[in-house]
Amino acid sequence: MNDIILLLGSDGQEENYMETNYAKSAYRTFLFWGVCSSLGVTVSTLVDATLVGNFIGSTGLAVANIATPVFLLYLLMGITLGGGAGVLIGKKLGEADLKGANRVFGSVLSAGLITGVLFAAASLVFRSALCSLLGATPELLPQALQYLTVVFAFAPIYVVYNILSIAVRTDGAPKLAAISSAGVIVTNLSLDLLFMKVLNWGLVGASASLCIAETVGTLILLTHFWNKQALLSFHFHIPTWNEIKEYVENGFGVGSAFIFQTVVMLVFNTMLLKENSENGTFSVAVFGVIYTMSTIPGAMFDGAGAAASTVISILGGEKDWKGMLAVYHDGLRIVAAAGMIMALFFAAGAKNILIFFGLNDGPALETAAAAFRIYALSVALAGVNVVTTSFWQTIGKTRYASGLSVLRNFILMLVAGFLLIEKKGIVGLALVYVISEGVCLLLVFAIQIFGKIKDYIKEKYSFTNRVFEEYYPIEEGSMEKMSQNLEGLCDEWELDFKQSFFIHLIVEELLLNIMKFGIGETDKKYYVSVKVMDNNGECILRIRDNVNSYNPFDLRGDEVDRAVMEMIKKKAKYYEYQRKLVFNYLYVTI
Repeated sequence: MNDIILLLGSDGQEENYMETNYAKSAYRTFLFWGVCSSLGVTVSTLVDATLVGNFIGSTGLAVANIATPVFLLYLLMGITLGGGAGVLIGKKLGEADLKGANRVFGSVLSAGLITGVLFAAASLVFRSALCSLLGATPELLPQALQYLTVVFAFAPIYVVYNILSIAVRTDGAPKLAAISSAGVIVTNLSLDLLFMKVLNWGLVGASASLCIAETVGTLILLTHFWNKQALLSFHFHIPTWNEIKEYVENGFGVGSAFIFQTVVMLVFNTMLLKENSENGTFSVAVFGVIYTMSTIPGAMFDGAGAAASTVISILGGEKDWKGMLAVYHDGLRIVAAAGMIMALFFAAGAKNILIFFGLNDGPALETAAAAFRIYALSVALAGVNVVTTSFWQTIGKTRYASGLSVLRNFILMLVAGFLLIEKKGIVGLALVYVISEGVCLLLVFAIQIFGKIKDYIKEKYSFTNRVFEEYYPIEEGSMEKMSQNLEGLCDEWELDFKQSFFIHLIVEELLLNIMKFGIGETDKKYYVSVKVMDNNGECILRIRDNVNSYNPFDLRGDEVDRAVMEMIKKKAKYYEYQRKLVFNYLYVTI
């Protein structure tokens, strides 16, 4: 029973607000910008399809649909490599291992660039055969070659863009990742109008606008590495085979969904078209609407899962298992609520949505609306499955994540499709979505109960030696309580005079500086977390605060303040002050 309660978002006890507030605050910041970024990609796709259809016509739409698997393949490569490496980068940053984090980043960046260049070279050599393989008929082949030749040539940009987006987000800049996504949309829309409407470049203009827009998004992401707060540096490092294998294993659970969706879509289109030509064509059109509308909740859930992965990976590096669970719980609550709201909206507006897409065939419309309402039920279930896949992938349960992804996006869809579509047509297809999400949700419950996920996290992500951690509001009254707690800690651990002196000095001086210079007139509540870890005789001190812009080590204050801060930096065995997630972190080894 406790495991079921855990899945739903509570461990059965009232959570300590300050203890989990840092994790939840970080997650919700990353969630907002992550969803904006994911929705940006969806909006760009919808806008591009609309403009191609209006400026070029049905031929342009057909070619764009033929090219869809190529873009999904780019997502597979970029998100599998980038997502897998992102988990490792987050953990390294959480451990304050900047050198290790940068090695992983340089390695995955090189792997992505090499993968993209190799794919571009091979696809350009065999582009005619590839276009035919993707479904281009002899009549469409010339247009498909025009469109896809440009897309093939830009493969490295597409792969590197996704890797950079994940890395920049993990390095504490989710807003910039969302801005880059907006840059892609605006550039694509502007160049579509210029190339197709003004210059009449046709399909070459359509593909060129997409590729140039992706390049602009990549350039926006690169500006992150000129930011003084960036912990990652832009560089290349030749990856080993074992490193690439680790990235793929870590990222396959999320990245594989894109290619599986392509295969399922091709199979279902073929099955629906086996009906008589009129009904089959209408059913495929309804499926197209379902697939298109599914990208909206899909983008939101993917954004929620990606945000959870980023924050949980960093908290894992910090050995903050309670924060990891708090983020997972928060993500489940958010996607469950969002899923139910969207499901109700889809069910209530089913007929109007279909009419909006031009499907207004009277007798068939009622059946199509019923199918769309059935599909809407799956939206209420999908969010938990998506966030759980990201969660399992991040905590090291990569086989669980990959298995759930393959089952949810491929095996269950195909098995249920073969059983239902031939008998029930488009209604059967809608049932396939519900069955797939429902079975996977039951599987998630079962694994939470029998897999002992909470025990696994506590064991793997807990500090094995002695640990002291307390949370304090940043106010004058906290100083006395903080001093008493630290004095009791030093006595209990029998720390020597030097360690005791430095712990008191660092914590008290930092709090005083933040109160004097970091907080203006505001009603916002600020907190500081003080964590002391016994590392076999050494003391590791980690102080985390949610004051957004103040750096106590930038030598503001009077001469005494500056002298104390300089002494802390010089006398500590290890010192690092970082802005990570959306907080300030001080790491000191004494």
